Amino acid sequence: MKKEHWFLRVLPLLLLVAVILSATNIYLIQLRKTQFQEAVKLAEEEARPAVLQLVKITVSNCEFCFDLEKAVEELKKQNVNITQEEAVSSDSELGKELIEKYGIEKLPTYITGGEINKSSLARYFAAQGEVRDNRVIFTAQKAPYFDTTEQKIRGQVSLYSLQDSSCGQCTDLSAVPKALEDHGVLLVTKKPVEYSSQEGQQFIQKFGVKEIPALLISNDIEYYPEVLQQLTEAGATEKEGFYAVHAVAPPYRDLAKNKVVGLVDVVYLADESCTDCYDVTINRRILQNFGIVMKTQQTVDVNSPQGQRLKADYQVTKVPIILLSPDAEAYPNLVQAWKSVGSVEQDGWYVMRSPELLGSYKDLTTGKVVKQAQPAEG
Repeated sequence: MKKEHWFLRVLPLLLLVAVILSATNIYLIQLRKTQFQEAVKLAEEEARPAVLQLVKITVSNCEFCFDLEKAVEELKKQNVNITQEEAVSSDSELGKELIEKYGIEKLPTYITGGEINKSSLARYFAAQGEVRDNRVIFTAQKAPYFDTTEQKIRGQVSLYSLQDSSCGQCTDLSAVPKALEDHGVLLVTKKPVEYSSQEGQQFIQKFGVKEIPALLISNDIEYYPEVLQQLTEAGATEKEGFYAVHAVAPPYRDLAKNKVVGLVDVVYLADESCTDCYDVTINRRILQNFGIVMKTQQTVDVNSPQGQRLKADYQVTKVPIILLSPDAEAYPNLVQAWKSVGSVEQDGWYVMRSPELLGSYKDLTTGKVVKQAQPAEG
């Protein structure tokens, strides 16, 4: 009877706890349902295209300016619904009013209003423009564009090509202007100038040009930062409003020496009676791989009078070999590699000393042919 009495006493408490737990579960279930519904609504809201209004400000006196329509097309590819779109000229009353109101410095541009604060557009707008007075102003124009502050077109580049028409084998820089235009650079001037002309000499003195051919590119190229970086990496230097781009590889005219450097005379010295010796003309391909530009080439038999003179003058003990004129010094990679295969004589000629690296050769001291494995062609 005592246990039954205890149970009757705690039963109301147990019932109360059960009611509380049940109510709590109902509340939690309802809360989760509400949170889920809110999450669904939020997701639906984010998925809904942002409603925007667009005003394009065009500029009439800049035919080659940045193509604003491409920027607008990119905007339309975003999750947006542009319900209103209009274009106004920068010299119209409305255009002038908008430029002043929003502090617009670069044209053409667009102004967009409406639901610009949707999170799905935050990153895009941050990369494309600036928010001013609850409007997004497009500021990511690439040159050329119209500068409203200075009232001038930015990115109009002048290019002068200093050349030596007497050097048909000199490095050709004629592809550079086209490459610049392919990268969007607006070249308003493209003028070839003979280095020896009066104008050419004035350019050389004014801009410190040391090698020909060279390009003089006006500093408006600075409005094309990616292109400028490539030019400076190629050695372009700025002076008095122009960047000078010199030939980066020979042959070129060295103005200090007043001569064309990098045109190499090549002598292939061999023994015509040595049928087992490697083919000395293999060296031609090797030289070409180093970018060597050959002015002349001649094959000389070591047993001929000319061959005997070369043998005596340069103390040649092995053939076949090659000899290179002093202009070979214009090719630093070759100069470095030559240290392991030959010598540089007092008169500047490069004389090969290790024909065994290429195959069988004749030892002129013993008169015997030394057989070597022919290296694989590569």
